[in-house]
Amino acid sequence: MKRIVGTIVVAALVVVASALSGLIPSAGLLKGVWAGTEVSLDQVPSPVKATIERESAGGQVTGISQAREGGEAAYAVRIAKDGQKTTMYVKSDGTVLNRAEADDDD
Repeated sequence: MKRIVGTIVVAALVVVASALSGLIPSAGLLKGVWAGTEVSLDQVPSPVKATIERESAGGQVTGISQAREGGEAAYAVRIAKDGQKTTMYVKSDGTVLNRAEADDDD
């Protein structure tokens, strides 16, 4: 039993340390808690724009918000495509951090 508890504690510490170091997005970001500023596609850096255009091909970008994640600019991009609404989180270098099914109350 002690071994299981120890393993769980170590795993929890690894997750927390990874989130704090920026290796994985914070829990708030993953749950859609995003206090950002609305921006247009023309206002995002070129790598972000390329990622958005590639990922939204055949769909429609319904909104883009910019915020800071781990001290770095990041973007929440809402996309409607094939009857699905998703939110994609993109770092300023164009790397996709996460994709999530968007809430209907956006």
